[in-house]
Amino acid sequence: MENVQRNERILVISVGLVVLSILLMFPVIQGILKDTTPGANPTSATIGISLAIAIRLVFIAAYVKVIRANRRNSKNRKGEYIGIGILLIIFGLVYMDGAFAFLSHDNMLYVSVLMFTSIGCEFVAALMMITLFFLKPRK
Repeated sequence: MENVQRNERILVISVGLVVLSILLMFPVIQGILKDTTPGANPTSATIGISLAIAIRLVFIAAYVKVIRANRRNSKNRKGEYIGIGILLIIFGLVYMDGAFAFLSHDNMLYVSVLMFTSIGCEFVAALMMITLFFLKPRK
């Protein structure tokens, strides 16, 4: 029983980090809309970040599914843990490309900092999921 509680605790903390990552994306959208750099296309960047938010919401739904399944029975869901963790890392790397793109824009450093912070939250959540994959059940 203690193993299930530990797993559930790690899952809840991990989903909290993904929610924090999503909350950090909203000020990024506001900052991108104010971008006055020549040749900047804030509309397409805003659409891209909106899609990133939608993808993260799918991850939150997957987390909720895993948490509910863990409450019903104590079967270990190792495949789901590693799948969510690896996909979070992959989508975090895609989002990191945008963060590097905004480093060169004038007066947009705060957008890059917020994006890198969001990516950091996702990477920590992904590492927690991958760690949960390797944790052995307590006896």
